[in-house]
Amino acid sequence: MITTSARRIAAVLAACLLAVLPATHASAAAPGAGGTGRTTFGVQPSAAKKPDTRPNFSYGATPGARVTDHLAVFNYGKKPLTLRVYAQDAFTTEDSGFDLFAAKHRPTDVGSWIEVGKSRVKVPARSRVIVPFTLSIPPKATPGDHVGGIVASLAATTTDKKGDRVAVDQRVGARVYLRVAGELTPRLAVEDLRTVYHGTANPFGTGSATVTYTLRNTGNVRLAAHQTVRVRDGLGGTAKTAKLRDVPELLPGDAIHVSTSATGVRPAFRDTTTVTVDPEPVRGDIKHRILPRVTRTAAFTAVPWALLALVLVLAAIVAIVVIRRRRRRNSQAVSVRSPRATSGAKQAVGLTAVLLATGALLAGTPADARAATGGMLAVTPAKGTDTEPITLTAEAPCPTKTANVIARVKGAGFPRDGQIVVGNAPLSTYAKASGGGLAIPLIYTMKDYANIAGFTDLRGTYTFTVSCLKGAFDPTSLKDFTGSLDFERKNAYRDGTKVALPKAAEGTSGGAPATGAPATGGTAAPAPGQQGQQGQPNGLPVPAETPSGSAPAGSAPLDAARAGAAEDSTGSSLTAWAVSGFGVCLLALVAGVALWARGRRAGAERPDTGE
Repeated sequence: MITTSARRIAAVLAACLLAVLPATHASAAAPGAGGTGRTTFGVQPSAAKKPDTRPNFSYGATPGARVTDHLAVFNYGKKPLTLRVYAQDAFTTEDSGFDLFAAKHRPTDVGSWIEVGKSRVKVPARSRVIVPFTLSIPPKATPGDHVGGIVASLAATTTDKKGDRVAVDQRVGARVYLRVAGELTPRLAVEDLRTVYHGTANPFGTGSATVTYTLRNTGNVRLAAHQTVRVRDGLGGTAKTAKLRDVPELLPGDAIHVSTSATGVRPAFRDTTTVTVDPEPVRGDIKHRILPRVTRTAAFTAVPWALLALVLVLAAIVAIVVIRRRRRRNSQAVSVRSPRATSGAKQAVGLTAVLLATGALLAGTPADARAATGGMLAVTPAKGTDTEPITLTAEAPCPTKTANVIARVKGAGFPRDGQIVVGNAPLSTYAKASGGGLAIPLIYTMKDYANIAGFTDLRGTYTFTVSCLKGAFDPTSLKDFTGSLDFERKNAYRDGTKVALPKAAEGTSGGAPATGAPATGGTAAPAPGQQGQQGQPNGLPVPAETPSGSAPAGSAPLDAARAGAAEDSTGSSLTAWAVSGFGVCLLALVAGVALWARGRRAGAERPDTGE
């Protein structure tokens, strides 16, 4: 009885000891011998003589530095263990978790910079062994975060449900976070945004949509992220989208694939999806001075097939009823009306339908399709590099009813619809050149705009478009001015428009903006290689909004993209109505031509009675 009681007391004390161990322990259980048939071991950051309470290994150092530290390896089992200890690189899993590559993977980053004092350690039962290691940072190590871990693994064999022997490699690891001194560029990018619409059998109902995209860390700092997805139809309605969970940690260079669903999507032929990502510091990391918001908008096709099928069925029923009534009426009026009069009436009705349909087609063309004749832009200076400020000068003034202007750039690397380089701003914000045209200085350089879009290699031709708008909330363009620049070699461009401007106009628009700088909401373009006023390297923009939520004049392109999203929504509404009107007019045109041809054929087949 005394022996049994002593055993029970020892078991309780052992359980209490395990319960009060620090929560920073990483442990694994593997098949093995013992009273419970399990072998448990773990690792933890440690000092030279005993473990400490650090949750992980975190260092900040310069290239070429050397750091020495220790790792404690624990054996909680009743038998000694021989464990393999090695360093490995980390990666982000598909569910935005943290993991280390398998042992067969050859490390290329911080995992290859760590040298463990012992590759294999023998840990006695219910004991620990402290293993020293050295972190040697290469002299040419890139600035930013390098993430990995130190692993303790145990190779064992077990039996599966079918009775087969299976080799099992149990691993535990301690994370290693290294930040190399230098320029930090926290940046995320949204890539490959796709939306698939799923229709409904209800002609007047709404469908659903599946949204997928890739979220990539294109900077050199590990980041967390808050994600928002909005789906809008061409008539201005907003669908209900499932809330996305925040990303806790995304390592530099890694990417995760995100998928969500939306319900209540109204099919309006051309709907849009907007993804907004707000980068945030990882828990426990320092707060960066600027974390630029990322916004990506893409259109998708949502066709109301059920409604179109219903319209076709109703049209067929109406056509059958009309044809039957017409035949009955014609058979009763044979003795009263001559065949030539009947065919003439059909021809008159057909010609009338053709004329009405043609007029509706011409009158129903949306205003966007009847764009005003555009002009040309001059890029000054005519030759320069991607780090020099650029000014766009129009060869003529905007029309008299112009209230606001907006500018975009298109080309390799930028979004298909172009990236806004000058926000929706009042016309009075910018100075006029001697010829009457606007002189619009760009707030940032081409290199900055490329960095914002997520790429660095400027190549080929880039086209600028300055649109003269009726108002801040009216996307109708009264006149567009276009110009281009060519990157014939790396980092150097040449004016591709070659438009002749008055000499005084060229002098006004050249160089850095002076009097033409935006009156509100803007910041002066930093000199090449210097830091912007908001402390962002390379002069990247700081997102800012007015109290009303709209982008201020001359605001950063990232904020101006929101105005572009609203403009795209309005444009999609016009497109939807234009497509619907075109379809109705086309049906009327076809019906009129068929009726007119039938009347001609009937008149040719019937003999002339001479009446």
